[in-house]
Formats: sequence, C-alpha cells, structure tokens
Amino acid sequence: MSDPSHLEIIPLGGLGEFGMNLMVYRLGEDCLVVDAGMMFPGAEHLGVEVVVPNMDFLDGCGTIHGAVLTHGHEDHIGAVPFLLARHDVPVYGTPFTLGLVRARLAEQIPIRRPALYQLPSQPLRLGPFTIEALPVAHSIPQSVLLVIRTPVGTVVHTADFKLDPTPLDGVGLDLARVARLGEEGVLALLSDSTNADRPGFTPSERDVAPAFDSLIARARRRVFVTTFASHIHRIQQVLDLAARHGRRAAFVGTSMRSHVELAQRLGLLRMPAGLRVDPQEAMDLPAERVVVFVAGSQGEPASALSRIAVGKHREVALEEGDLVIHSARTIPGNEKSVGRMLNHVLKRGAEVVTEQDVHVHVSGHPSREELKVLLRLLRPRFLIPIHGEYRQLRAHALAGRELGLEEEQVLVAESGDLVTVSGESCAKADRVPVGQVFMDAALDPVDVEVLRDRRQVAGDGLVVTVVSVDRDTGLVGGAPEIVARGFVPETGQEGILEEARRELAAALAEASPEERSDEGLLKSRVHDTLKRFLRRRTQRRPLIVPVVVQL
Repeated sequence: MSDPSHLEIIPLGGLGEFGMNLMVYRLGEDCLVVDAGMMFPGAEHLGVEVVVPNMDFLDGCGTIHGAVLTHGHEDHIGAVPFLLARHDVPVYGTPFTLGLVRARLAEQIPIRRPALYQLPSQPLRLGPFTIEALPVAHSIPQSVLLVIRTPVGTVVHTADFKLDPTPLDGVGLDLARVARLGEEGVLALLSDSTNADRPGFTPSERDVAPAFDSLIARARRRVFVTTFASHIHRIQQVLDLAARHGRRAAFVGTSMRSHVELAQRLGLLRMPAGLRVDPQEAMDLPAERVVVFVAGSQGEPASALSRIAVGKHREVALEEGDLVIHSARTIPGNEKSVGRMLNHVLKRGAEVVTEQDVHVHVSGHPSREELKVLLRLLRPRFLIPIHGEYRQLRAHALAGRELGLEEEQVLVAESGDLVTVSGESCAKADRVPVGQVFMDAALDPVDVEVLRDRRQVAGDGLVVTVVSVDRDTGLVGGAPEIVARGFVPETGQEGILEEARRELAAALAEASPEERSDEGLLKSRVHDTLKRFLRRRTQRRPLIVPVVVQL
C-alpha cells in the first residue's frame, strides 16, 4: 500500500515518446486514470495494427475510480477499448471526445454497456480526487485542461493545448481563472511539452484564413484540401471560404466523413443547407465550383488521397490544373510516404501547396513563451513536463529553470517512473512495468519475440509473395510467386495458392502504371488483395509479406 500522505504520479506512456498517453494518479489505494492513448506502428512492426501501453500495473494498483479524457485525439483515447476490456470503470469526457470513443468501441472491442459520462460543469468527485475541467484551445474541439484537487495538494494536468488569443469557436483557456488557481496554490504542473523546443508563441488558428482565402480565390479549378479529420476548426474555416467563393463542398474518406458528421450532430460545425454534395456529384459540377476535403494527409497507402493521387479512387479524380492544399504537419517518420503521394499528385498535373510554401497550417501545441506564461500564472511548487520525447521534456524543464524554479522543483520523468509528490518534495521513488503492447488485425496481442521471428524467418502463419516489376515501364514480369509456411495443411495448400496467384495477377493487371512503379502502393495492393482472398477462402489471417523486386 502506498503512503496516502504522498501523491503518486505514474505515467504508463507518453513521456519520452509521442503517443500512448496514459497517466495514473494514486493516493493510498485510490487511483485516477487520465487519458488512454495509442500510437500507430512503424514499418518494422509486421502484422501490427495498433500499439497500446502496457497496462499490467493497473491490475494491482488499487481501486480505479474512473478515467478522465482530455480530448479526442487517438494518442489520448485510442487505448480506451483495451482499458475497458480489462477494467470496468466509468469514463468521463466531453461530448465530441465520447462520440469518438463510442465509434472506436464499435469498431474494435465492443463493450456491452460502457459507462461513458459527460464531464459535468461542476467539479467531479472520484474517490479522493476532485476534478475540474477547463476548456482549452487545441486542434480538436472540446479539449480540456484538468485541475485535480487532492488532500496532498492541487495538480494541474494540461494535456494538449495552446494559448490561442483568438480561437475560432471562442473557446480558449480562461487566464483569469488560471491566475486565481495560482493564487490558491498549485502543488504540481504537468504540462504539454510538444513544442517546448520552439521559440516564441504558436500562431492562432485564425492566421491560416488569409492564405486559404487567397488560394481559393485564385484557383481556376477544383480545390482539394487534406488535413487531419479531427481538425474541425480548420475544416470550418475552409467551409466558410468555400461558401464565400461560391463553391460546394464534398468530403472523401471514412474518417473525414465520420468526424464531420459527429461535429455537425453536436453543433460544432456549421454547414449551410445545400453546401455539401456527394463526391460523385462534386465531379459533375463545374470544376471552379468545388472544394473537396480529403482524408490521408500522412500519405497512408490505402488512404483516400493516396488512391486519388494514382487515379484509383472510385468516386474522385484529379485533373490537370486542380489545386491540392496539404494543411497538416507531416508526422515524423511519414516524410517518405507524404513526399511520394505528393509526387504522384504533381504527375497528374495538379498544383501542390504545403505549409512550406504558404501559411496553411499552424500547430495546436504551445511554444516556449506560452509555457512560460502558464508557469508565471500558476506558480507551481513543482513542474513535471509531459507529452514529448526527451529533448522536448528537457527544453520544457529549462524554461521552468529560466523562470526561477530550482533544480529540485523540476522533474524530467519518463514512462514507468513512479513519482511521489508532497508539499516538500517531488522525486522518482520506483519503476513500474511499462512498454508497448502490439495488437494485430484481430486485436490480439503480438509477442515481441513473434515480431522478431517474423522479421527473420518465414515462420508459422506466414505468406510471402514476390512480384517482379520493370523499373522503367512498370510492367509485371511473370506470374507472382507465393510461398506459405504454417498457413494451411500442405495437402490442400497448393490449390489455394494457385487460386491466390490468379487473383493477385488479375489485381496487378488492373493497377495503373504509376501504381505498379511505386513500391509502397504496389505492396499495399498486393497485401490487401491477398488478405481479402485468403480470409474469404480460408477464414484465416496469416501475416502477409509482399516483396517487390524492381528489375
């Protein structure tokens, strides 16, 4: 049993890394969970669909009185289904956040009666914790900062935010309220470090409007806009400009449509009647009368924009002279996929505009001077930077030191550190089990050793297909080769694999020359074709490894 005279703060993810944000606050045997996020796998994680935090610590941590969600981004809510599958606890959030959680539960791990509750306007009591949610500006609607009052002292947990002086929806952090919190006394501040290494202030969301206005005004054909589907504020601005310039709006991509429709139901997105049209109808309208919002800003091979870029989308096509506006930050690691996608867009004769060209994107996180403003107002006894890799956490810590906090008042922790806080001290006291848990397409855990084996040998449940492609012409050389190990009994394997070869050969014949010459897109087509065929034919899901040999 932990010492109830000390507050324990235990990050199970999100410190020293981007994603998997999950924080535990504990007093004695009473626990509060803040956020439960995921991250997407890297290219080395073969057969992995999502990565979630190791939650073993929660199994014996004591009584979990509830989980409070700060906002609806995947790195803060993506692991909620896995949390609820293990622990039947109430979950609190804003309506937009809970709407996204319900959709994720329906897709992933259906919970019969999930206890999802809207955060009340009054302070919420969960065990010894009293939580007050203060609205903040961020790149998704209805984000909140949490004021957590405990018998040991008050903790402010910002999650993701920025001090936008002119938020599009008029909702931002009440700095007068923050100043009063500082006067009352703040034991510890846990604050967003994402942009701590960037000087100055993050521009307001409204700052992108002039650039979009100019681009749409001068465009002579269709305008395609790709941004994160959750960025409802950005979508609202472009919708307003589309209406001003006499253009209709279409939405392409599952995530884009679902986020927009949820925002409309909740009154968070204003769309005049008659402004929205179906994608196919948009293609029939005069080109100068259309704005198309497209999912896929990160160049995911199966995303709507990636398919449009190579002419393989069933509803929408790019034509020469169209304008594509990439209004999003490229997440580290996605540079190649985004660059490849935009190259294909250019090959189709369209114009591309990114944030490097024109001011079409601003961050949703606070830069260094905003962090200092918050520190000056709250005057916390202790500062614990959260959300970011070590270099961002350290930059945030240095900002605190520049404002006069002593070395012992600033703690740079990492996921797994058990931090104890009292009125006199803030220190790392122990380590708890943490790490990444890999989930496959069936949302079953994938062991790390299994991942290693998959990368090294053709082990059980593996299908390897080799496709030869002429580098210059994009022509496929000969029939695809398919090798299986531990997939089906050898007595019936050859017949199934022969069928698979014919299915794959037909799919490759339908691919455009551009698609066949792009290794990433070709691998995606091979993978998806075999996945559908083998699931339909055998009801099994082997690991599929496409290999493209360019001759």
